[in-house]
Amino acid sequence: MVKQFRFRWFRRLAFAGALFGAGAAHGASPFASDAANSEFSSARLIAGEPAKDGTYLVALEIDLKPKALTYWRQPGEAGVPPRFDFKRSQNVDSVEPLYPAPKRIEEAGSIVAGYDSKVVFPLRVKPRNPEAPVVLELSLDYAACDRICLPTKARLALALPQSGASPFLADIAAALAKVPRKLTAGEAKALLGLSRRPGESLSWRLEYLGKDSAREIFAEAPEPLYLEAAPSTDGKAFELTLSTNGTVAAPKAVAATLTVVTDKGAFEAPLELK
Repeated sequence: MVKQFRFRWFRRLAFAGALFGAGAAHGASPFASDAANSEFSSARLIAGEPAKDGTYLVALEIDLKPKALTYWRQPGEAGVPPRFDFKRSQNVDSVEPLYPAPKRIEEAGSIVAGYDSKVVFPLRVKPRNPEAPVVLELSLDYAACDRICLPTKARLALALPQSGASPFLADIAAALAKVPRKLTAGEAKALLGLSRRPGESLSWRLEYLGKDSAREIFAEAPEPLYLEAAPSTDGKAFELTLSTNGTVAAPKAVAATLTVVTDKGAFEAPLELK
């Protein structure tokens, strides 16, 4: 998201940061951290079972109160994406956060990309030493919004069980099923038809060529660029509009990423705009 947009949005907040440690909102389990609670939400880590190769499938669960929302990794011109910091973890080589496909939500007169009910972000955790214990520590920054938006901080820690049966396998599997599958450039080209709009240097028409229907498209471009996707006026395609926010010259080509939500699921596709 363009940094200037984010700054303007933060100035409009009724700013109230929240930092919570242990909370007993959920029953104790070796497969779940304590919950960090805020006014509109709670967050915790939940663990699956270790794979045979020593990797772990874990998840961040953000539970929202009714009418509250939180944001996707690219919320739009307003909103704050979640930020994950795992540097305090022990015996962790890498963590890959995965994002379930978002939905468009109307918020204070604008449209944002996010979630308006409990969301589970799967985390693929690779240990440095698969034979040694792993402690996952997450410093999380996110926003939970209802009447006002509260920038929220959570500090979560979980020693990942190396044995036993996790009660969260179904929750994590359901979240994984909502994560868009990644397409290659060749696969994307077969499903997406792109043409520049007449007389527009920074706008394109995008048609979905699949046999099912595309319900939503979410677009991303490298900062400080901002790429907006909206249904076309004829309702048969989508329009992509690139904004430089006046900070850089319009590039000759942009490596964009599209998340396309169809009737049969969602996929993530690379797309070059030129």
